[in-house]
Amino acid sequence: MACGDHVILLDTAHEGKIVGSVAAGAGVDNIDYAEETGLLYVAAQDAAQLTIARVDNSGKPVVLAVVPTAKGARSVVAGGDGRAYVIDPLGGQILKVEPSNK
Repeated sequence: MACGDHVILLDTAHEGKIVGSVAAGAGVDNIDYAEETGLLYVAAQDAAQLTIARVDNSGKPVVLAVVPTAKGARSVVAGGDGRAYVIDPLGGQILKVEPSNK
C-alpha cells in the first residue's frame, strides 16, 4: 500500500497484518514489484528518487538502494534483471535504472 512518503507491506494471508514499511521520500506516486527477483520499486516525484528494496520470504523489506531520478519523475515499471523504468513527464523521457553490478 503506497502512502505519501512510504510504502506499507501487508501480509494478505494473515488478515492484512503489517509486516514492514519502506520510507521513500515525499511524493510517492507509484510502486511496482518484480516477483521473480523479490524487488520492490518505489518512485517519489517530490523527493526525485527511486527506492529499491528486497522483500524477503516473510514479507519484510530491506532497502538496497536509493537512486536519484528527476523532480516530478514517477510511475515506475519493473523490468527484467533488476532494471526499472521511471517516467519523467517534465523532462519528456523515460529513465532507466540498472543494478550497479551490470
